[in-house]
Amino acid sequence: MNLARPLPLLLAFSCSILVATLAQCQRGTAAMPPAPSGPRAQDPRPAEATPAAADRIRILVSGLLHGRLEPCGCASGQLGGLARRRQHIAEQRNYDLLLEGGDLLEGTNELDLMKLMTAATVLFGMERPYDALGIGPSDLLLPRDKWSEFLAGATVLGSNLRCADPNWPGQPFVAKDVRGTPVRIASLLLELPPALRGAPPPGSPEQPGQPPVELLAPAAGWQQAMAGAEPQTRGIAMVHGDEAAIRALIPQLQPAPDLVIGVDAAIHDPSPVPTLIGSVPLVFCGTRGRVLLDVWLGRENGAPRAITELVPLAGSKTVPGGGGDPDVKTVLLQHRDQVKQDGILGKLARQRPTGNGAAYVGTAACAVCHPTAMAAWQKSNHAHAWQTLVKAEADPKRYGWPVTAYPDCVSCHVVGYGDQTGFVDFETTPQLADVGCERCHGAGSDHVASAGQKPLGLIGGVTGSMLCAQCHDYEQSPNFLYGDRWPKVAHGREPK
Repeated sequence: MNLARPLPLLLAFSCSILVATLAQCQRGTAAMPPAPSGPRAQDPRPAEATPAAADRIRILVSGLLHGRLEPCGCASGQLGGLARRRQHIAEQRNYDLLLEGGDLLEGTNELDLMKLMTAATVLFGMERPYDALGIGPSDLLLPRDKWSEFLAGATVLGSNLRCADPNWPGQPFVAKDVRGTPVRIASLLLELPPALRGAPPPGSPEQPGQPPVELLAPAAGWQQAMAGAEPQTRGIAMVHGDEAAIRALIPQLQPAPDLVIGVDAAIHDPSPVPTLIGSVPLVFCGTRGRVLLDVWLGRENGAPRAITELVPLAGSKTVPGGGGDPDVKTVLLQHRDQVKQDGILGKLARQRPTGNGAAYVGTAACAVCHPTAMAAWQKSNHAHAWQTLVKAEADPKRYGWPVTAYPDCVSCHVVGYGDQTGFVDFETTPQLADVGCERCHGAGSDHVASAGQKPLGLIGGVTGSMLCAQCHDYEQSPNFLYGDRWPKVAHGREPK
């Protein structure tokens, strides 16, 4: 695949003008949004004061996109998507800073790299590009020889990371001037991803020709980023790590930041209210770009003050697929068409061994010995999971793109995609289409060959609710309740 093909989009869209397509109520630029009514339950002390009007800075915060370019569309009430984000930015028009915490992706396969190119086009190649992107642990696993190609035009921050690789994009900080108020933005990583800890020396077979990434102490990285800054400079630190570690780090940061943005994958939604650690406001950015964080930052009596407002990126309530910037939708559609043209679905199939070492046999093979369970399954939506993709693809008002060729969508509507002997495509493996028995119970060849003497449980030995959440998660099925849904697929063992 030629990963450079979408690059002309960067140049084309860098000169385009975003057009707001759906009217929404805009807040006035002169009025401050109302202060939130109360802190999170665990917050010991919320930030209460409103930033002074003379020096306040308005910031849009997000992070941990994890490759979610837009909602999958399988359920109503889904939030997020780059098209909706760009529409919101265009309609507001008065953000001083756009900050993306980092970890744009979760993996490094061919589809992930295509997603990165698409996300970079939208975030950095269009009118009003983002001001900074922090380097997260997942970002560090990307091929470094592609960094400059993927992130052309982006300001990438790694304040406590050092690397001698000439393609290394990380900068220690970025300086901005907001109506006469100096601002410095840094990004700190608390620990390297496991794959890079104790990395082999450069030139070894495991890491040919790649200098290792060195992790400095976060406090030292922050001090270097703020070196020489004037006292009136607003310091903003994006910090990758878990919540407890971020809280423990803040008192060590000198000079004290005006704002710390926590980037923690365990916190799905942004902070509704800042927490004060000493005098420093701490917020968290949430995940997958579902809900953005609108921050007003200023100082009062020399101390930093911040207030926040959540921005849920919801779609149209009346038009299926409605909402979102049309130029961004075009970029996303081109990405998905390219995925089909490059045959990514087949390339990513059968990459890993099955969990139990057996082979997939297909749902029909289960019917002979399990007629009761089969009858229950045939009445469920799982038995028609593949057809829902086919119908969605055929309806231009819903999707209008090749859903049945996109791995992220296919994986939750078939059996064993990505596993050896698993689903490849409908033409090759029709017996593994739909969410059949082996999707929950694992590959069944050994079970069938032993006439049931080798039992099958749930994949990984997890509880039923945890297994369902692999597809019906907080993003893809926001209204999913296991207790309500289990009766629709309930079945038991056959009588001996």
